[in-house]
Amino acid sequence: MLKAVDVNLDAGEMVLRLEKDSTPKRIEYSKLERLELVREPVRKLLRTVHVKVIRVHVRGMENAVVIASDKVGDFDYVEQYLKKVAEKYEIAIEQ
Repeated sequence: MLKAVDVNLDAGEMVLRLEKDSTPKRIEYSKLERLELVREPVRKLLRTVHVKVIRVHVRGMENAVVIASDKVGDFDYVEQYLKKVAEKYEIAIEQ
C-alpha cells in the first residue's frame, strides 16, 4: 500500500506526496476506480487508536493509495471533497 503524507486537491486532479517517494504523484479524478472509507487500528506509543482511512483505487495501479487521518492535515475536508468528486464522476464509495 502506498501511504500519502500530503494531499493537494485541484479541479481536475489530485497531487499526492507519498511516504517513500520524493516526487509527487498526479492522479486525474477520471482515473479513479473506487474509494473505500474505513477505520483502521494504528499503534501509537503504548496504545492502539482507530483512525479514519480512505483507500483510493486507481485504474492502472496495482496498489491502492491510503490517505489516513493521522498523516494528512484537514482530513475531513479531503474526505468531503473526494465524496463530491465521486458523485460527479460516478465512482463507487464503499464503507
